[in-house]
Amino acid sequence: MYAIEMIDYGDVDVLVATKTAVQPIIKPTQVLVKQHATAIDPYDVKFRQGLMGQEKTVPLIPGSSVAGEIIALGEEVTGFTIGDRVAASPHLNSYAEFVALGRKTVAKIPDNVSYAQAAALALGAQTGYQIITEDLNVQADESVLILGGAGSVGLTALQMAKLRGVNEIFTTAVGEGISFLKQFDSNLHVIDARADQLVKIIPEGVDVILDTIGHDTLKQALSVLKPTGRLVSLVGDDSDVRVTHGYLKSNGEQLRDLLQLVSEDKIKVIISDIKPFNVENLKTFQTLKHVIGKLVLTFE
Repeated sequence: MYAIEMIDYGDVDVLVATKTAVQPIIKPTQVLVKQHATAIDPYDVKFRQGLMGQEKTVPLIPGSSVAGEIIALGEEVTGFTIGDRVAASPHLNSYAEFVALGRKTVAKIPDNVSYAQAAALALGAQTGYQIITEDLNVQADESVLILGGAGSVGLTALQMAKLRGVNEIFTTAVGEGISFLKQFDSNLHVIDARADQLVKIIPEGVDVILDTIGHDTLKQALSVLKPTGRLVSLVGDDSDVRVTHGYLKSNGEQLRDLLQLVSEDKIKVIISDIKPFNVENLKTFQTLKHVIGKLVLTFE
């Protein structure tokens, strides 16, 4: 099968196309999906660079978002049929024509949601959904700060907080992300991460913080977190007892609920660009920075 392999950790030149990758053989609890779209997420770039560890033996097939149709079912799989349009976020292997997926990570795509949209939200948006609804379990009477609101995680987290009835929502951004967020929702309190000090903008503090940036931003955020508040960081750790580390736990039921919200136009998916799936387009997309919206590759 056609796939893009990572032959080493490093710059984009470690990504190499192959027509001889072995098609996956599914286990009893898996489904085999013919790919229609995959997205580029910051995680994919960091993984390729080796910033997420280098324990995995290369060559390997990277990529972490799947949107396609089921072409085979494991003997223990129920609730799905061949031909179902589905999405999921596996740890690896999405840069290929065919992907084997654990049944519990897979969700059906509603008819009015495209493959490109489903791929665009599989990892980042699902993460933002999970953090707000489970890890932080945000309540309507709480105030919320999302660090990095223009990214896919942050943007979904902002929308989920609003759907949960939160009225006081703060978010940070830089450059074009600032104007984008102000136009996206005029009720958001958008903070310039490079020019404004959080303590001056939010002197009363907030109940809940989602950190997608880390480093000094995390430390600054703690200065506006209420003593009884809680903070989930996707990229950093701190000895402060109010801080926990968060990461996506791929869940088909969770992804199904998120896809339904997209279907009902309650959650918006922003796509910056869509190009055919090939190694050159993948390399180009993985080198772009500060893009507003997802970059998606589609399989013909």
